[in-house]
Amino acid sequence: MIVHPLKVRELLDEVARGEVVLPEFQRAYVWKPLQVVRLLDSLYRGYPAGQVLLWDTVDLPATTRGLEGVAESGFQPAGRPKVVLDGQQRLTSLYKALAPGARDPVDVRFDLRTEQFALRRRRMDASPYWVDVRAVLAGQRHDLEVLRAIAAAGGPSLDDPACAAYLERLQALRRVAEFRFPIEVFRSDDLEQVTELFVRINSGGTRLRQAELVLAQLTLHLPGVVAGRFEAALARYEAQGYALDARLLVRALVALGTGQSRFTALGALWRRPPEELEALWERTREALDRAIEFARARAHFESADWLPSLNGLVPLAALLDRRPELSRDDEVGLLRWFWLAQLRGRYSAGAEAAMDEDLRAVAAERPVVQLLDRVLAAAPSAAVEPDELDQADWRNPAFPMTYAVACRRGARDWFTGAPLVARARGEVVVHPIFPRALLEEAGAGRRHDEAANLVFLSERPGLQATAVAPDAYLPDVVASDPRRLEAQSVPLDPALWRLDRYDDFLAARRALLADAINGLLDDPV
Repeated sequence: MIVHPLKVRELLDEVARGEVVLPEFQRAYVWKPLQVVRLLDSLYRGYPAGQVLLWDTVDLPATTRGLEGVAESGFQPAGRPKVVLDGQQRLTSLYKALAPGARDPVDVRFDLRTEQFALRRRRMDASPYWVDVRAVLAGQRHDLEVLRAIAAAGGPSLDDPACAAYLERLQALRRVAEFRFPIEVFRSDDLEQVTELFVRINSGGTRLRQAELVLAQLTLHLPGVVAGRFEAALARYEAQGYALDARLLVRALVALGTGQSRFTALGALWRRPPEELEALWERTREALDRAIEFARARAHFESADWLPSLNGLVPLAALLDRRPELSRDDEVGLLRWFWLAQLRGRYSAGAEAAMDEDLRAVAAERPVVQLLDRVLAAAPSAAVEPDELDQADWRNPAFPMTYAVACRRGARDWFTGAPLVARARGEVVVHPIFPRALLEEAGAGRRHDEAANLVFLSERPGLQATAVAPDAYLPDVVASDPRRLEAQSVPLDPALWRLDRYDDFLAARRALLADAINGLLDDPV
């Protein structure tokens, strides 16, 4: 290790010139703007602000990238770039806050009266005391210009002692650019040694999750997969309404490769030759494709937002990897298992233990039966009771099941008659039967989003259903086709459609919905 300090301005110059880059295994920039404010405050007061660890190698990894916020300049560095192993969040934050040409900048202001840093607010623009930190440090605003603006606004004149205090604070602010960061440079051409160093640095704290450390090791053995094919797969899933992250992809990769979900004891996996790991990734991608298609098209979870736990996709992918074609009995059992696993929180607590148990079931004889036995043994009850829907909103795990029931029954839009179809990225139009405005007038507004007051449409309705009580518009829906209400388990008694019977309506519909969900669990297809 070679240790030497670099001033903040020197670091930013190197970043802008492309002389400091990120390896593929570095996670994305995650700091919040307020963390950037606190970093600048620490530098201003001379507090310790951590160090930066750079890697100097002759054989630069093929998959590197610039720090977030750095524009492509086409400039070729005079020497070879150095790779950031530790300190990416601080470097990126400084660049976004201080570099004049930063993309997606963080706009920080400094109050000369209180010596406080804060994110820019519009009201600050009218005060000469709030100075633009970037403009001051870049030399775009000079001290005399700032002090004259304060005097012109009725503040102390240039010969006032208070003005001298402001001048000292401006000069102290400029010294932030001269703050010397401790820089350690690790020189090695051994990629495996460097990846191990990265893992050790980050595994000691809470900055990186274990899956991200596995990602670092994965990039060593399969260069380009994380930055290329992982990102392509994630973008495709997001377009389908399933915004996953790389951690879930790694979890699925580990599950298919080792038969367990934990990231420990991966030595055997990494000892495999690269071509086997390449084949394993292709299997994982294909299995996840099938799992997401099953969740969307068969289980009717149109988007990942409706899944109480994405972890259920891991054993599902493992099973579909082993059985790409399902018999009718397997499909029935798998649907029942997947719904019950989500409904009863199979992976909400002790997720890894539950996944490992289910992965063992996948590898056993009659895997679907084994999966069902396990979820039924862990669940307090398979049947849904009406009181489970009492005051339940769209976040309740039973709510997506009401959509699955509607789809199974061939539900249609109440007003257009069109079949229920999810919109872009899995969006489903949800409509309150009793409008919120009327419920608020009646003192029940906070309960407008109860699951028992919600149905699904193919398009957003017009005014005919958004401002009137259901007893005024539901008769027209029934006249068009009474099955439109029946398909979504809506009570057909017109007396329950009145505003003064809202509580009775909710109770009646909860019972209908619970019966419908239980019927679906008993007969999934």
